[in-house]
Amino acid sequence: MGLLESNDEEFTGYAIDDEDLNAVANESVDFDFESMPMRGDVPAKYDPRTIPWRVENQGRVGRCAGMAASSVGEMCFNRQSAGQKIIHFNGHASYIWAQKNSRGLYGRDAGSTIHGNVKAAKQKGFCPIDWSGDGRADYPLPPRYTTNIPAEAEAHAAKYKIGYSAFLETFDAVLNFLRSGQGAVMVGGSWGRWSPNADGIADRFRSGGSGHAWMICGWDCSRKTYSDDLLIAVNSHGERSWKKGFCFLTRRFVKDFSEHKHTVIAGMSDLSDPEPRKVNWETELVW
Repeated sequence: MGLLESNDEEFTGYAIDDEDLNAVANESVDFDFESMPMRGDVPAKYDPRTIPWRVENQGRVGRCAGMAASSVGEMCFNRQSAGQKIIHFNGHASYIWAQKNSRGLYGRDAGSTIHGNVKAAKQKGFCPIDWSGDGRADYPLPPRYTTNIPAEAEAHAAKYKIGYSAFLETFDAVLNFLRSGQGAVMVGGSWGRWSPNADGIADRFRSGGSGHAWMICGWDCSRKTYSDDLLIAVNSHGERSWKKGFCFLTRRFVKDFSEHKHTVIAGMSDLSDPEPRKVNWETELVW
């Protein structure tokens, strides 16, 4: 499982039936972007493709939620370095650590939950693929499901722990979290019967099938791409999925998706390294 289309009933990368929605909400901090006294204007558009961003490929393993979580960690690292640095984390380690936070998932390729991944990101952190810094993959992504993780992985991951998570329920909540420059957002829900159009825009959500998870890390409110505000999402099925791995979500799509019973949306921020920037919100902008 893993590299499948959105209408495949066998896809089980996100364990929707094992999700703990209440825990995601209860373990989050309140987030109010509008109350931040930032001076200046937030950009009308932030497109992660300009970094350039690497589109993950989870392969035939149900680690989409782990890949989404590790991608959020990568985006936090990039934002906290003012867009100057890029790091690659191992989504499989995140997947296995997340499975241990949900009863009955660990030991089989049965997916993981948003709560399990957020908890793992706070307690374990994210393990770099290249922890030696020499450009080689010290811990490459395993081609198949395995619970074997290198003994050194936990020590290297401990440097990159998430400080906070935010439970987000609307388009504007997600948009405002992203606009704050704090981090990025992971999403889990019904994989459904939907797909973006030729321009990569998803306007209608149709539930069905099993679960999938992905990251939201950008926005376009310029109205030059589309007549509506858009959130920019990244998949973990390689560049052959969506529009080279990216999708643009309209307000209508996010409203219908967020109201579905299996949807969970969590923002994550304050990665422990690089040290979160000390920003005086009254005198300077994150962007």
